[in-house]
Amino acid sequence: MRCNLKEGKSMCSRYFLTLVAITLLYIAFFTQYSIERTYTLYETRGNYGIDTEIFYQSFLSTINGNGFFYNDHEYRRFGATSHFGVHNSPILLLILPIFALFPHIETLLVIQTLAIALSILAFFKFSQSFLDERQAFILSLIYALNPMLHGINRFEFHAVSLALPFIFMFAYFYERENLKLAIISAFLVLAVREDSFLIILSIMALKMLRKGIQLNPADMGLLALSLIWPVLGIFFVIPHFAPGYPHMSNYVLGIPYPYLSLMLVIALFLSFGLVPLFKSKYLLPAIPLLLELVLSKRFQYVVFWNHYCYMIVPYFAIITAYIVKEHELTVKTLIYALFITILTFLVSSPAIYEGLCLVFNIRPPQEFLAFY
Repeated sequence: MRCNLKEGKSMCSRYFLTLVAITLLYIAFFTQYSIERTYTLYETRGNYGIDTEIFYQSFLSTINGNGFFYNDHEYRRFGATSHFGVHNSPILLLILPIFALFPHIETLLVIQTLAIALSILAFFKFSQSFLDERQAFILSLIYALNPMLHGINRFEFHAVSLALPFIFMFAYFYERENLKLAIISAFLVLAVREDSFLIILSIMALKMLRKGIQLNPADMGLLALSLIWPVLGIFFVIPHFAPGYPHMSNYVLGIPYPYLSLMLVIALFLSFGLVPLFKSKYLLPAIPLLLELVLSKRFQYVVFWNHYCYMIVPYFAIITAYIVKEHELTVKTLIYALFITILTFLVSSPAIYEGLCLVFNIRPPQEFLAFY
């Protein structure tokens, strides 16, 4: 990202300015898309989306003094007196003041879209730190067109969406060995949910694969923070607000939905233009991220129009950038990868099959609205 001062004026590269314009278009489209989808859900199903309503009531309860992130749905289902009895998400406290100023469902949807859109620029900054701007720009387009990213934006409001820009910030500062900012970024990633430690560990493992096992005191501190976080959430924070951790029974020894899982994996590689296949060892740290999805008894985890891919998508983006650098892939090769991504986008993105209908006021088929 090059913005230099010349004769008192700021001069940014055309690649960065073009990406900013694309990001603004992304914000405009997905803000309208997510809001219209929420309204349409209410018209057709009588609710604004269960998860969105959970967060909306949780914020309202907090600012109105009716309980700390209390909501009826999670109280009835899990016996949780707070959303923190279901997920440990202290990052919600950061957006609480914004919601207090604008206490509407739309506020949450706008915040989510802004966070996801900012991750596009954050990924560009990360990539451009070791690639030329053309390469970083094309990779950012590949990321912005990812159908799974659109699924995160599509499927109601979730705290995990807020992690995306901070994941790239952590990768950037960790690569540059800026300990202070790496720890701050890591904490912001961890703050979205108790399972987010997996992406921190995956990025750390990736660095070991690239540069050899060299655990310095800073690495040990990050490792300790990442391992303590889920223990703190699952065994201390969540049980304080609920009878116990409600997600232990979600997983089995086996793959409950093998065909959906296979489709997920295929779409994941295609959405990054097959570039991650160039260096298979970089896929090893992604195994825990993938297992969290495919071992779940809930089929929603392997349907990529949902939010559950919030860690594996940025991880694949990160390894794609490193592979471009290490294999010295040309711009021409990246254009081929972008072409594969565009085809995948056209075939599988909810922005095509649902978003365009909603944004341009055409009622989408009911089965798309019910699709999880």
